[in-house]
Parts: sequence; structure tokens; C-alpha cells
Amino acid sequence: MKGTNKDYEKMEELYELYEQKIYFVAFSILNNIQQAEDVVQETFITIYQQLEKVCSLKTQELKRYILRISKNKAIDSYRKNKRHGLFLEEYQREAVEVVNENIGAWEQYSMSEAQIDTLLTTLKDSYRQVFKYRIFYNLTYKEISELMGMSEVNVRKQFERARKQVLDVIGGTQNDELKELKKNG
Repeated sequence: MKGTNKDYEKMEELYELYEQKIYFVAFSILNNIQQAEDVVQETFITIYQQLEKVCSLKTQELKRYILRISKNKAIDSYRKNKRHGLFLEEYQREAVEVVNENIGAWEQYSMSEAQIDTLLTTLKDSYRQVFKYRIFYNLTYKEISELMGMSEVNVRKQFERARKQVLDVIGGTQNDELKELKKNG
């Protein structure tokens, strides 16, 4: 979409009118300043992509439309946070089982989003996709098999292999740290 001066003026006007309202809606759902600011940005990107439609709406319709976009984006972000939390809980629970010698340290360990992304790059593409569908989106093996066009048995096997690789990477790093601590201790 090619932007004109008129488009930019309209976006500036919309920003002035709705930025605080969008932020309030997002913050009330997420209770997080950075994520609420991200929702404001994502909302205005969506508005810009649909600028022709937005310009044709009347004032009240426009306000409802913009606030609905921001509410939906905030809810999506909230759900993503919730999925991430479930993945971290699962990770921490299994990590404790892998390294029984140092349970206390593992209970305190949590991964950042960047660490999770880095960890998943060690997996083959199909393993990574199956792992994400299963962990982040909580899909069943049957749903994943339909999405990816492979047998349910194959999906289950790929998930188990991906899970084992993730645990090996996590366990390997932790074991190295434990050996180093024991050597120095």
C-alpha cells in the first residue's frame, strides 16, 4: 500500500484521538506496560492496512471498530502469554525429572522467549513444527497430522524425538554446569 500525505495525516489524527484509549483497553487486559504498548502499535498497523475501510466509517462506528481491533489484539497477546506459561511449566516439570541431582536449582530456572526460540532452532523443521503445534497451540496428534498431512503415528514419533532432543540439550547444558560446580566445589 502506497502512503500519501493524506494517509499520513489521517493516521496522525487517528493516533491523537485513539492512542490513549487503545492503550487503556490493552493494559486493562494484559496488565503489562510493554505488551500494552505493543498492542497499540499492532492496532495502528492494522488500521493503516485497512485505512480505506476506516476512512469510510462514521465516528461512532470508527471508535467501536478501532477499540474492537485493540481488544482482540490484547486478547491474542494474553492467550499467547498463557500458552507460553504452560510450555514453561511443562519444561520445568520435565527438566526436574531429567536432572534429579539438582532439583532446587531447576525449580528456580525459567527460560526467556529468546532462549526458547534458540532452543527450538536446534530441531529439524518438521520436528520444530510438530513441537510448536503440540506445546504452544495444544493441538492433538490427530489435529497436527491433518494440518501437516502425515500419519498420526508419525506425528507422535516426531514429537517424542523433538521432546527428547530438547531435553538432551537442556540436560546437557545443565549437566555441564553441574560438573563444573562439583569440580570447583
